[in-house]
Amino acid sequence: MPRSLHTALRATATARATLGVTGALLTVLALAQLTPLPAEATVVAWPALAAAFLVDTALYNEAGIVVGDAGFWALAVVGCYVEAVVAVSIVRWIRRRVGASRHAEPSS
Repeated sequence: MPRSLHTALRATATARATLGVTGALLTVLALAQLTPLPAEATVVAWPALAAAFLVDTALYNEAGIVVGDAGFWALAVVGCYVEAVVAVSIVRWIRRRVGASRHAEPSS
């Protein structure tokens, strides 16, 4: 992994924005589970839920480990964090690209 990518990923993983996005994803999941909020509201957290389901299934099929309901939601929390890191990284990359293209345009 290139040094600049490693530094940028580490900065994103510890950024306040990442914690905020993780909190928002977890709030949506909790509200969908605990209130009459439609399950379709969780569409923003589907990548995290899909990753949790994949890891849960792999653990059971390959190692015979049953994580149970609480374990699945623990995996979903980790998935929400990873999803937040990816989302914040993409947003920062887009902002850098757009900012660089705005400064590169000749002024009239």
